[in-house]
Amino acid sequence: KGSSLTSCPVKKIEIHGFRGTMKEMHMIKHFLDYFPCLKKMEVYVEEKDPTQLGNHEVSKLVLEMFELYNNVHLLVNDYLHKN
Repeated sequence: KGSSLTSCPVKKIEIHGFRGTMKEMHMIKHFLDYFPCLKKMEVYVEEKDPTQLGNHEVSKLVLEMFELYNNVHLLVNDYLHKN
């Protein structure tokens, strides 16, 4: 699982329209675990439609997960910090 990703020289990933679903969280974790060259991940929250991130507990868990990967520079728009 993920073995082909470890040889990819991906240094930056941008994710737009992030809704905070479990599927998205698993995919982000997968990228963080299997892209050894990854230096920066920018995550932009979906602002037009309701998301899971309106729930304070969910947004807290999302931020905590991102903080676990302190070797990767994560930029999340102000939406998470407001909740």
